[in-house]
Amino acid sequence: MIMAGDGTQKFVAYPIETGGRTLINWIAERPLEGEAPDRGNWNRPADLAEIGAHFAGWRFDWLDVPGIIAGAEAAYEYPMVDRDPLPRWTFGNVTLLGDAAHAMYPIGSNGASQAIIDARVLAYALAHGDLDAYEAERRPATTALQLSNRRMGPEIVMKLAHERAPGGFDDIEKVIPYDERAGIAASYKKTAGFDAASLNERPSWSVARRPEPNRSTAL
Repeated sequence: MIMAGDGTQKFVAYPIETGGRTLINWIAERPLEGEAPDRGNWNRPADLAEIGAHFAGWRFDWLDVPGIIAGAEAAYEYPMVDRDPLPRWTFGNVTLLGDAAHAMYPIGSNGASQAIIDARVLAYALAHGDLDAYEAERRPATTALQLSNRRMGPEIVMKLAHERAPGGFDDIEKVIPYDERAGIAASYKKTAGFDAASLNERPSWSVARRPEPNRSTAL
């Protein structure tokens, strides 16, 4: 996967193997420049020529961004929006999960992954008859992640590189040293709950299977 940009405009691309073919999925991101976003439409067909015009100069010796955009079979436009963290998820026997609970900018694939974690923790809480424990565990964690994603999460390195070397650079170590890059990545992993040490140390969310009742009959 590649990510290129300056913190304002961004291009992401990665291959997908399907049916014996290699397809390229890409995301082209840019500001709306004062336009009001359509907050409810996530599958609006996009004009490839219009998208390509915003990335016309993005040609590298290893990646032709305008060419990839022009060669797409289809493209769809959707707004980059989130919601403010909620003060409460649970109302009686009803609670929220996934985007309904913590809609966030799609940084680090956390829109989907955090919903999966929600479901695991919710199942554990329900199995133990403690719905409040689900919100107590997940709401603070996802609130921190929502706010981190508003600040670009680990993608902040692209913004830093642009600010520190607007004319380009030959050695990334002179712009953002490895230790700084690694620290940004490690901090985000902890916020998102993907830090290996934290995962290995915390208790499992697996629900122990209850033993089957003894159905034998004494003769």
